[in-house]
Amino acid sequence: MIDRPPWTLFACLALNLAIVNLSFAEPTHYVSIDGSPQNRGTVDSPWDIESAWSGRQAITPGSTLLMKGGTYRHPDRSWASPGFGIALQGTTEAPIRIRPVDGQRVTIDGRVEIKTNCHYLELWNLEITVSETANWDRQVTAGGLNPSGTDTIPQGGLNILGGAGCKFINLVIHHMYSGVGLWRTAIDAEMHGCLIFQIGGIGPDRYHGPGIYTQNEEGTKWLTDNILFDIYSTTIQAYGSSNASVSGFTLQGNIAFAPIKAGNRQRLLIGGGRPSRDLLVTENLLYEIPLQLGYNAPYNENAIVTDNWIVHGDLSVQRFQRAEQTGNKVLAGAEVPVDLVAEVKLRKNRHDDRRAHLAVFNWRRDPEIKVDLSAFLSPGEHYRIINVLNYYGPPTSAGQYHGQPIELAIPVEERTGRGQFCAFVIIRESQR
Repeated sequence: MIDRPPWTLFACLALNLAIVNLSFAEPTHYVSIDGSPQNRGTVDSPWDIESAWSGRQAITPGSTLLMKGGTYRHPDRSWASPGFGIALQGTTEAPIRIRPVDGQRVTIDGRVEIKTNCHYLELWNLEITVSETANWDRQVTAGGLNPSGTDTIPQGGLNILGGAGCKFINLVIHHMYSGVGLWRTAIDAEMHGCLIFQIGGIGPDRYHGPGIYTQNEEGTKWLTDNILFDIYSTTIQAYGSSNASVSGFTLQGNIAFAPIKAGNRQRLLIGGGRPSRDLLVTENLLYEIPLQLGYNAPYNENAIVTDNWIVHGDLSVQRFQRAEQTGNKVLAGAEVPVDLVAEVKLRKNRHDDRRAHLAVFNWRRDPEIKVDLSAFLSPGEHYRIINVLNYYGPPTSAGQYHGQPIELAIPVEERTGRGQFCAFVIIRESQR
């Protein structure tokens, strides 16, 4: 037996550990607007979006798919176009993540459809829109099934047909006819931190196009800390007939405001023709958005409705066998204070520690207010505060945080003047 110096044993051990760590490293692949299915999926040889998202490439559980910046425009611009389909299969322990390359803006022009065989996917920080709506008059034909000039514009949106354990985080979904469809066969799905705005069209009968249209039967669907505004139809519509289940929902920390008044369908609704159960609705911040639980089912089972703020709206909890209602603040008409200083609500992002949402109840309609961000920022960190009405525009405030309240200009909104309510996204740019 040959004696080895002790340092050689440590060196061998370190080498073996490095090899083990490499073997468990999460694979990273790249996609670009000019990529090809024949490429290798590397930063210098990226794939195209269709072959990568559809599962035709070798993307294993735990992989990250980085999207290079640019606009990915789906070539089929018809009304019925399914858009870009995703059929990737991660696992509980090793989900597959799709996100932009850091610092780059990725726009999907058309629809994104999550297929029924897509499991444990995380979709991060993408923009989804329909470019034709820039000049669209939003007029639709009878029933709202087609736009005027059939087959001239895609519906757009995020259509989640099924799958299990998928998460949709910090997406920006805007300017299209159909927002998010989150259907019964999507088990334990979560939407968190998303911005959803300018959704829907105007029919001869009524306004159409909810921000989120959803149903659920098995497991729980989480709709948490999203911001929704300028939705032409129901803001969130968890609804179905007597044949569809609307049960097992958690709605927490969502911010919703600025409905299209003429539509008169701006409410947040959970209920349908079949009895609902296992509903948790808590800490939502609603301005001019009524909250309704229960629709026309003969009865509903159980719900917890706590700590919601509803200003210039009402709260309705209909025909529940057990309903806990505590801590809800419902203000309408003369009850709304007009002489108090602004109240600010900060919501940290559960998945992204660089991001938070800010809701401002600006009772006096002051042009500027001071906000304390010490619960989110530390002295020396750099930040941006973005008005959601101009998300891709210049920030409302930016700089280095010094531990003092930040003076924040309140935007003037085209229809209503300086708002009594506004919402912002806070981004932590860098550590100290």
